[in-house]
Amino acid sequence: MATPIEICYASAGSDLIINTLEAVCSIWAEPITICAGFDDYVCGTEDSRTLTFTAMGFDEALPKRDNSAFQTLTIALDNTSGMVQTKLEEARVAEARVTVTYRRYLESDLTFPAERFHLSLLNRQYDETTATLTCGLFDLLGTEFPRKKLTANAAPGLIYV
Repeated sequence: MATPIEICYASAGSDLIINTLEAVCSIWAEPITICAGFDDYVCGTEDSRTLTFTAMGFDEALPKRDNSAFQTLTIALDNTSGMVQTKLEEARVAEARVTVTYRRYLESDLTFPAERFHLSLLNRQYDETTATLTCGLFDLLGTEFPRKKLTANAAPGLIYV
């Protein structure tokens, strides 16, 4: 079954794709919400929130879709005002984790994302006017093994062993 984004690409772009980014950190009062382009958008999320995405210069390099442990999304953001760098450095100094949700909407339906990725911020670099973020799609090093822990709640028979 084809996704709405694949249908949009197959129809020669009859609908506009809107790329958005929401960065969340426990020390920030509000998340960073950004969309690519010149117009701000109000969009619905998968958890029934409504967010206002602020227009900003924004480009991304999507990862390969495979099962390797090196799936990263590289995002370049306009940092002319310094807002992105200031917020990310606050999180780095506090050693707080920044999680990023990258959503793609079709302009014809802004109520729900057509595609979404949940990521962890791995690295940040700053140039004069650009902030480049490297986000991980699959956190192999942060994955516990075994993934399912055997506890008394999950396996009641363990109490008697």
